[in-house]
Amino acid sequence: MSTFIFKDRAAHVIIIEIDDDENRAVASHRAEPVGWIEFEHCSNSSAKAPVTLLDAYVVPGYRRNGIAHTLIAYVSGEMGGPIQIGVPTRSGSAEFDTLCSNLMHEGLLIR
Repeated sequence: MSTFIFKDRAAHVIIIEIDDDENRAVASHRAEPVGWIEFEHCSNSSAKAPVTLLDAYVVPGYRRNGIAHTLIAYVSGEMGGPIQIGVPTRSGSAEFDTLCSNLMHEGLLIR
């Protein structure tokens, strides 16, 4: 299990851990989960990215503090490349779509 510690925009100390199966990263504050992303490893060598994003969630009281961004950036770094996001992953949420757009510009997500 790998761990990353940071302070979010609201000065909460957040701990991110990738589980032993390497398919979920969880952000916690005071030992309580406040966000996570789920991903799967790409099985073929022709994939654009080492992993594909399956799901992302941040507890409403912790949103807009950089947690989802940091989760995705950390996993991208740990997995050695950008995370692929498929068209079906679109949430219908304007906030999530904006986050994905910004992360694509940073090179952390690709379609």
